[in-house]
Amino acid sequence: MKRHTRLAVTVLALAAFFTLVWRFDPSGHVFNLPGLLVVLVGVYLATALGQSFGSVWTLVCKLPEKLAPGRVDADDEVDIELFLKACEFHRQSNVKYAELALRRIGNPFLKSGAQLVLDRTPIADIQRVMDWSIGAQRERDHTEIQVFQTMMGYAPAFGMVGTLFGLIAMLYGLEMNNLRRLGADMGFAMLTTVYGLLLANLILKPVVTRLELRSRERLAWLHAQQEMVMMMHEQCHPKLIREHLAAFRNQADAPEREPEPRLLEAGSHS
Repeated sequence: MKRHTRLAVTVLALAAFFTLVWRFDPSGHVFNLPGLLVVLVGVYLATALGQSFGSVWTLVCKLPEKLAPGRVDADDEVDIELFLKACEFHRQSNVKYAELALRRIGNPFLKSGAQLVLDRTPIADIQRVMDWSIGAQRERDHTEIQVFQTMMGYAPAFGMVGTLFGLIAMLYGLEMNNLRRLGADMGFAMLTTVYGLLLANLILKPVVTRLELRSRERLAWLHAQQEMVMMMHEQCHPKLIREHLAAFRNQADAPEREPEPRLLEAGSHS
């Protein structure tokens, strides 16, 4: 599904949700906009104060893109084919045509690693440079995940803040003997706690889990590209590199399986 299509579906789903809430809950017994704003704005401000307002806002805006499955698209396929051509030219000691193929590669990680091979860089230095790039990507992923983990911790706290605001309003309203006002303040107090818990456990926690999964997939793909560069340095045949890439994709797409009990029992008896 393309980015614009996902955005349109998200907007339509949100519009349908708010329409249903407005239709079936006009009195605000379940949906309370001030209480929701206390939780959302409070969580964003507290997180942005610890990071930066621009970085947190940019991260939230790019969240649908970061949660999307990291599949190999058409551009990656083109880069892989160009890399394999460069590997073949490198095996034939034809550096000129190998560099021409590398210039058309759009993947900066794969391109820089292959260029180091063509520059006759020692394999230890190539591995060190690529390990540093992978470590930098791991640190960026960890920072992004930590932002949403921070939000997950703040959400219940600001739910309790809203609850305290509602209880304070109730205490001031006792002098007026207005039961309707007391009921509204009590509803505000309780709903903010509900919003904080739902935001932390139903939205932010799954987001953190998905980001961790996407980070593992991204790092695994970088390690696979690193191995491809190392095989190019060893002047392996492009067919062997293609087999390595196919094995990586099969391993990434295969679901995890639990070991069979019989095998476990046989291993324990032996």
